[in-house]
Amino acid sequence: MKKTNITAFILLFMLIISFILPVEQASAAATLGVEAKAGIAGKAKYQSVVPIRITVKNNGTDFSGDMVINTANSYQVASAKVFPIDIAAGEEKTFDIYLEGIDSWNADVFAFYEGGIEKGEKVAYKGTKQLQGNFLDPSSVFIYTLTDKSDRLSAFLRLSQLASQNNVEVFNLKQIKDYTLPEDPQGFAMANVVVIDEIAIADLSQKQQESLLNWVQNGGTLIVGAADQLTATAGIFKDYLPLALSEQMTSVSANSLSKLSGGGTFTQPISIYGATENKGSIPVLTDSNKILASKKKVGSGEIIQTTFSLGDQPLASMDGYPALVGKLINIQKISQQASIANGQSPLDEISYDLRNINELFPSFEVSVSYMLIVIILYILIIGPILYFILKKIDKREHAWWIIPAISIVFSIGLFIFGAKDRIGQPQIQQSAFYKINEDSSVNGYYVESILTNRSGDFVVNADKNTSAVALRNSINFVGGREDLHELSYIKENANGSTLTLRDLSYWSVQSFAGKSTAHNLGKMDIDITLNNEKLTGTIMNNFPFALKDVTLISGIKEIKLGDIEANGTLKVDTELKATVLQKPSNFTNYNFNNYPTKKEDVNPSRIEGMKSMALPLVEDDKKPVITAWADQAIAGVELETSANMSPISYFVQPFEGKVELSGPFTMKRNNFTYSVNQLSPNSFAEKVDEQLNTWHLSDGSHEVSIAMPDKFMNSVQTLNELTVSNKDIDRMQLSIWNNETKNYEPLVDAKQVFTGNIKKYFNENDELLIEIKFGPDQTGEETKLPDVELKGEAK
Repeated sequence: MKKTNITAFILLFMLIISFILPVEQASAAATLGVEAKAGIAGKAKYQSVVPIRITVKNNGTDFSGDMVINTANSYQVASAKVFPIDIAAGEEKTFDIYLEGIDSWNADVFAFYEGGIEKGEKVAYKGTKQLQGNFLDPSSVFIYTLTDKSDRLSAFLRLSQLASQNNVEVFNLKQIKDYTLPEDPQGFAMANVVVIDEIAIADLSQKQQESLLNWVQNGGTLIVGAADQLTATAGIFKDYLPLALSEQMTSVSANSLSKLSGGGTFTQPISIYGATENKGSIPVLTDSNKILASKKKVGSGEIIQTTFSLGDQPLASMDGYPALVGKLINIQKISQQASIANGQSPLDEISYDLRNINELFPSFEVSVSYMLIVIILYILIIGPILYFILKKIDKREHAWWIIPAISIVFSIGLFIFGAKDRIGQPQIQQSAFYKINEDSSVNGYYVESILTNRSGDFVVNADKNTSAVALRNSINFVGGREDLHELSYIKENANGSTLTLRDLSYWSVQSFAGKSTAHNLGKMDIDITLNNEKLTGTIMNNFPFALKDVTLISGIKEIKLGDIEANGTLKVDTELKATVLQKPSNFTNYNFNNYPTKKEDVNPSRIEGMKSMALPLVEDDKKPVITAWADQAIAGVELETSANMSPISYFVQPFEGKVELSGPFTMKRNNFTYSVNQLSPNSFAEKVDEQLNTWHLSDGSHEVSIAMPDKFMNSVQTLNELTVSNKDIDRMQLSIWNNETKNYEPLVDAKQVFTGNIKKYFNENDELLIEIKFGPDQTGEETKLPDVELKGEAK
């Protein structure tokens, strides 16, 4: 008996081993080693798309499956990225990919699934567990250059002297070892400026040219230097260039270069090409009738073209060249934009604010009157009516089963009626907001919320011009760590990408968001004039759909103009008590905490929320805007299964407002646009209330730019009086920049009035520059920036 037990034990042990060994062999079959580096030349930006180079070596048997990267855009926005890979035994492969964030709450940033993420088996790997790199502040200015010799553009390395509050990094892409120019627009995402110096764009691959153009259309600044046969070598950019260069050469004197650069030192003249401006071109640098540079809007970005070579001698080695480059690219504006962007990303703002309203589905509302009617009807049927009927037919003994049956019928009926919108198919609400560009394209952001009608996975398809990433729910967090791909993941494909939202609950709400661009969609043709506080003109709708609640916004004023049918025209004839047309003030932010209490208020609340997020898209245009909305889905995303869709797209379009002034005029403080640039190290300035002109300032020096409305000076005959008022005399010392002496002049009085040559205080951009020396501040309380008042005579 004892021997039999021993034999049985041995057999059982061998059987167990036979099951274990194959599993161990399978898990050890693919031994993968991973090495990953982030950024370009080891540097990258936070809150930006980051290039990642991944090298995978297979030391085992053939691997065919998915590589998963568990990195999040931010704390609120996160989906894993999934890439199918095939690596033979002993093979090594390198992948260049782009991540919209590098935050990770996982033990391992990578995961590998033999056979695919859906049904495959997870495989262990060795190597990089967390992405490392020199991640710089989001306010850093990144300049990419394409030149055969980096020494030609050494002047760009000194731009940091002109943008003291920003770290300016210059990357000479052709000189970076093993670097390949990207074929994906995201490969340029970290760049603020891309510079092309005598490189034939036509020699780049078609995909590389398209990716660079797409980057420009989405807000990038491309600088193209002069070169022989430029039109022939411009490739895809041929039709976008602001200038047509001739073969005739001329020169610009050293003295003119000094004036154009704002005081830079130049010792020799330079040669430039003769040029004529193409349609839509805007001069940037001119010397009398000679054009040195012009720019042209392309989507949300711009192309700047020069009539001089960017790297030729003697210009490249002269001390004043960095100052001239600073004027060319407007380094102060770029650095200010970068500093402003150093905060929440648009997707984070959407997740915190607009998403909450977008997830309020009208079907959530329960009708109190309907419930009361049902309860009263139920009581009547169960009570006197049922009693009367049963007594009439003498069947009162059946009440024991009839009453529960009626209750069940009422419950089922109540359920079906209340849930009829949620049973058949999922419901979707899409809220999107866009800037309308001059080339009839639109670009912006969207959030889409799904109210599920079942449990399980939901798949979203996005086209090439649209991104889609999941927004986190608080229930997804477990101690701050998670495997992102267990919640959602993104796979790229030939047509765009797919977002898989995993294991959603029955009747739950899940949101995702992204950036979206649509080309050749349409725009409004706006011809509006302000004359003696009256608006007149027309607005033509070139979109293939109706625009609703068309509104003009200038400063703090909003004028509702009506609706416009597709391809229709709206006549404008209304009052506007204002002297000028100007860009919207952004203090009219919507309070996202005011949630609608009735389903009729959901859509108006969505529209108000989108308006608040759309206006910052036109912050840099410094123009009045027309806004409108349409019940159309523009974003290129679609649920793989059918759904009940409720889309709203909100549009904002800047326009050149014509102002016909007559006689004397007075410009008050709220007619100007204020911006602040910090001059002292580690200082800060934060706007509190634009209407009240209140800010938080740190101790130190700040430069305040006070800009007139765009093209206002075209209507001015003379400027007669300028008043600058110090609103915080105890903590502020003011000085005003004199463009003739190139010095700051102290303002001694609390209210200083100028009546002489006032134009000398306004620069070429129609801006006053006032230096503030602030402090010491013991209270930390907000302060008011200086008030200005300008009086003059119109033409």
